[in-house]
Parts: sequence; structure tokens; C-alpha cells
Amino acid sequence: MEREKKYKRITWTYRLKIEALYNAGHSYRFISHELGFSPSAIHYEVKHGLYEHMGAETAKRPVRYSAQLGQDYADNQATVKGVPIKLGHRYDYAAEVANAILSGMSPDVVVGRMRREGKWTVSTATLYRYIDQGYIPGVTNKNLQEKPKRKRKKDHVQPAARPPRGKSIEDRPREIQNRDTFGHWELDSVIGKSAGRSESILTFIERLTRYTVCVRVRSKEAASTVKALDSALSKFPRGTFKSLTVDNGCEFSDCYGMEHDRHGNKRLDVYYCHPYTSCERGSGENVNRLYRRYFPKGKSLRRATQRDCTRAAAAINAMPRRILNYATAAELFALHLATLQNSVCPPQK
Repeated sequence: MEREKKYKRITWTYRLKIEALYNAGHSYRFISHELGFSPSAIHYEVKHGLYEHMGAETAKRPVRYSAQLGQDYADNQATVKGVPIKLGHRYDYAAEVANAILSGMSPDVVVGRMRREGKWTVSTATLYRYIDQGYIPGVTNKNLQEKPKRKRKKDHVQPAARPPRGKSIEDRPREIQNRDTFGHWELDSVIGKSAGRSESILTFIERLTRYTVCVRVRSKEAASTVKALDSALSKFPRGTFKSLTVDNGCEFSDCYGMEHDRHGNKRLDVYYCHPYTSCERGSGENVNRLYRRYFPKGKSLRRATQRDCTRAAAAINAMPRRILNYATAAELFALHLATLQNSVCPPQK
């Protein structure tokens, strides 16, 4: 047996009936009996909808009930329901949040950085709600980063048509997979529109710190990749690059050239992912999505310079990341680089 509701609200329809019955001279008890509400509920409703009727000019104007006035009062009361806003008079907080979001930070990163610095802040969910409600000046949902749709995780690996040109990712040590040690990188390429697919940008991402290096290449060929790798290795101390994880693109076909220097000496290991399995290079995919802010899809890279790439990499490395406990990749990379330099060249006594 379906349970009957014990509570119901006074809606616009009921207010129209109250207006007709009350203005006709009926009592609260009679109206409550007719409509199914308590006399006190009818009294409360009528009290907030009374007005002096502009009828015959007499010494005392009659007081009547208006359904519209009662509805307006109910609508106004409904606006104050819910959790009270925590901002109060914290205009400086709202301005700081607005500047951070407009500069490219996500609300979650803003909250995380403020907590690390010991500043007062609301939670991430609350900040998103305040943006929806317009409490953050100059910021709407259009100013937020695009939220990518989560792809369904594949249950199986696409079998390769031919063996990899070097070591398979299946042979990659567990310490690299678990991001336990420094110096293991992912290498990927960012291309422009169809007319300029031969031109690309190589992105190096260190797996532990998520530090990124961006190198402009004029052609999507294996020789250009080896040349870009030589340039990247020359800017950092020995031991910064221990391994590379790449896909099966033609630009990474020269496994020997990437693993060895010009004199034939082994300098790092190269591991090839399975075909059509971008999740095996998750860091590279996420960072490339950030690079698309500076090099959008559908636009040619013909006019992009190395200076543009360096600026984009610096901006991404200076961006607080939730996965890094809201530190920046530049901060963590500098710490590991200092540790590496001290271990290679210990200070003299």
C-alpha cells in the first residue's frame, strides 16, 4: 500500500484558492478544511500576502489577500536556502582566485597552492560552485580548462604486425614503470595541420617530476629526432637521461642513433610502446594537451620557432600540478638535478 504524503507545499494554485476564499470572508479554519492545510499554515500564508485594497474611499480601507504577493514572498525566501556562502567580505580572496584562473590555473590547483602556502580557501567543489553562481569576478565556466572525456581503458593490447625496432615496453624495468627513479623520459611529437605534418615539435617529459623539454624540428624524420636528442642531452649533466619511452612513429625509427652518441657509446635505453596504446605514455599525452594551448590543433607549425617552444615549456614547467602535490615540475626537477650534480661531482673538502 502506497504511503500517503503527510506534507505538501502551498503552491500558486493553492494561493489563488486562498485569495478567493479569504477575500470572500471565510475564516482560516474553513479555508484550512477546504484545502487540506492546518489553520496556522493558512494564517502564516495570508499574513505575508495582505494589502490594503484600493476600493471605496472610506475611513478604513479593507485588507485583502493577494496570491501574487504571497508568491513573491515565497520566491524571495527560497533564494536564501542552502549552505551560506563562505566568502563574506573576502574580496581579496575572490580577486586572487580570479587572477589565478585567468592566468591558466585550474580551480583545483588554486585551492591546492593556497593550502600549501597556509592561506584561507574554500574546497575545490565549493570554488566550482561559486564560479557557477558568479561570485568570482570576471570568471565563468568558459574561462576554465576544457575537461577531457575519460577514455575507456582497453582490456587488451593491440597485437603488433612487426617486432619493435628496439626493446619493447614489456622489458622496461619496474622502477621506471613505478616512477621510482629520476632520469627516465617519454618522447612524443606534436604536429600541426595536414599541410604541415612534416614539421613537428618534440616533447621530452621526465616521468618522475613531469618536467618537459620542447624542441622544434623542421622535419618528422628519424635524423631530426636524433639531432634534437643530441641537443637536449648537451644542456643537462650526465645521468639526466637514462631511458626514453617512445611510440612506433617513423620519427623514432633510428633506435641505435638515439641510444648511442656520435662515437658509438651507449648513453641511454629506448623502449617502444605497443601499437595504438597511448596510455603507456600517459605523461606525454597529458603534457601534449597542455602544449595545445600554445600550438592549437588545425594550425600550421611553420611559423613556430624554438623561442616559442622554450616559452611554452617554461610556462608548463611553472604550472602547479595536482599530481605533484601542487608543486611545479621546475621545482622538483631542480631538486633532483642538484642531487645528481652533487653525486657526480662531490664537493671538495
